[in-house]
Amino acid sequence: MYLCKLIMQKLFYIFTIVAATAMVACFHRGDSSADNPELDIVATVDSHVLLRSDISRDMPGGLTGADSVTFARMYIDNWVLSKLKVRRAEEVLSSYEKDIERLVEGYRQSLIMRQLDQYYIDQYIDVEITDKQLATYYRANAASFKLDHNKVRGVVVKAPRTFRNTTTLTSTLKRVIKSGDVEELKALAEKHNLLLSDYAASWVSYSDFLSNLPTERSRTYADLLSKSGVQQMTSDDAYFYFVILDVARKGEVAPLECVEDDIRRRLYAERRADIVKQYETELRREGVASGRVTTVDSVLMETMGFAPKQSANVDVAEAEESVDEELALEGVNNENEE
Repeated sequence: MYLCKLIMQKLFYIFTIVAATAMVACFHRGDSSADNPELDIVATVDSHVLLRSDISRDMPGGLTGADSVTFARMYIDNWVLSKLKVRRAEEVLSSYEKDIERLVEGYRQSLIMRQLDQYYIDQYIDVEITDKQLATYYRANAASFKLDHNKVRGVVVKAPRTFRNTTTLTSTLKRVIKSGDVEELKALAEKHNLLLSDYAASWVSYSDFLSNLPTERSRTYADLLSKSGVQQMTSDDAYFYFVILDVARKGEVAPLECVEDDIRRRLYAERRADIVKQYETELRREGVASGRVTTVDSVLMETMGFAPKQSANVDVAEAEESVDEELALEGVNNENEE
């Protein structure tokens, strides 16, 4: 009985390999269908025909053997099912045909209009965002950049318990506090094979900063945020020296460096919206002026023909003026330093 079963399994395996090989050959036999077009037909549903070339066209590159067979079978099954479902929908939902046509047409128009929007955006979008534009937007929208967690800038140095040059390390960390320059600290860490976690130039969440220290999950360590100077922790096998250079607390406005990428995305989105709004306004105005557009609503007609004036954004103007003053002051300070 077992021998019989084993023979059947082997025969089934051989049959599967042969079938797969035949099917792969079907989709990779070349141009033999040119002489006999019927050889190119792999499935039919009612008057619809699926050709081998259709499957070959959509088959991802690099598929061979059993993978190409699996793809072809799924493709054929999906194609047959879609044709059957459409036919059944036409039979069962005949009373909804006009609604379906309306939805399809609405979707088609929506796609076309999105493509038109993108055409104008591609023609006129300015992708460059200057530091002044970033600062102006930041000032005008500061309230929307409140932090929901503490952020810090600082450094952490992990040294083995065998490390003896702690005085030099502490002195170097003190100089980092004064200048913000970590190059000397990097050189010292490399020389003595110390692990340096450098967050001096980039803001990180306080929890990420603490992850470099031997902390306990049950504690918040909020008290460390108020301390200055070089701080230290100890584990079983190492000493941890760290300094917190700057703190941005939860509820405060996030530093510009923390939200710069977000501002760039917002400004880019606003520019896209402005371009679309501008060309839409021009389309309405041209339509009314040429007589192609009419409406019984006189107010709407007037609005379309003569776009309303944009009200000045006082907040943005004030923010821009503030940034200009800071840039001018910075220029004077630079001249004095020179």
